[in-house]
Amino acid sequence: MPKTHSKRRRPVTAQHSPASTPLPPIHISGHEKIIIDTTQLTVSRGKLGKSSTETRRRINHFHTLIKQYAKLGALKQQTSDPQAISEVDEQIQAVSEEMTQMGGLDWYQRASLLGQSKQRGGDTSRWFVPKLRELDLHKGQKLRLLDVGALSCLNYAKERAWIDVTPIDLNSQEPGIYQQDFLDIKPPYVTPPNSKVEDNKDTEDSSTSNSHLFRVPFDVVCLSLVVNFIGDPVKRGDMLRQAAQLLVPNGYLFLVLPLSCVTNSRYLNDDHFLAIMTHLGFTQLFSHHTAKLAYYVYKLTSQRKIAEKDHKFSKRLIHPGAGRNNFSIVV
Repeated sequence: MPKTHSKRRRPVTAQHSPASTPLPPIHISGHEKIIIDTTQLTVSRGKLGKSSTETRRRINHFHTLIKQYAKLGALKQQTSDPQAISEVDEQIQAVSEEMTQMGGLDWYQRASLLGQSKQRGGDTSRWFVPKLRELDLHKGQKLRLLDVGALSCLNYAKERAWIDVTPIDLNSQEPGIYQQDFLDIKPPYVTPPNSKVEDNKDTEDSSTSNSHLFRVPFDVVCLSLVVNFIGDPVKRGDMLRQAAQLLVPNGYLFLVLPLSCVTNSRYLNDDHFLAIMTHLGFTQLFSHHTAKLAYYVYKLTSQRKIAEKDHKFSKRLIHPGAGRNNFSIVV
């Protein structure tokens, strides 16, 4: 038989690899955003897992690296010793290289897209839409829905007759998804009576070219598997606060977390999470646990001063013991 020669796989440089786009800003509590510079690294293209279990394992490891990076960034900001800063920089570089070797944010999003394919269980919007119908929100005026961390602009395509979707993501994978940091959105101003939105353009946030999308509040905000992506507990709380600020009175929030965040955490459970959401002015309408995910639907029923960062809910030990994770939300 003739000999076959397998091609040797060569590493590709980050500046030429679509799988090694520089990672998004990592939010550090109380400090400026820190961006992982991966443009000079030599990386291999990230591989997707052959099974849902393998893909989930790799995604979880990516989450762990993000949390490590956030902690190191905070540590660097708190020290003034040159030698200590140098040591932290080396650790930050090692973490950023590992994330880049995995394929960076592009790999993470491709893995997440695979996870929401029909073969892997479908996307979370398919659970949410029946709840909107149950609330009779498919009748009457068309809903304005902000889909944060959208992986596909087609998630609500079947409902386009009664849902007007604005999909955003830190690293857009489709032309129909706006590239936008959720926490950078300036909350909509209150339009004075008998005035037009166009009359108040000077109040727009000039820091984003997408500001025209956020001139008025939304009827629905979706945070599906995005709060857990943030490594800083305070920034997770900021995301929930931001959702309330972007909603109309009596608007709706759809939130999805990995089940382990509320059933296997030392610092969070369903009761504590409900207390946090109530503090932010939300009333829980639906909750549902599957083997891997926790689904929640809330209604914004209170117009309290949600912009105040009183940190009433700090990181407090609820379930001590080994074998639990450290997921928490600080508000």
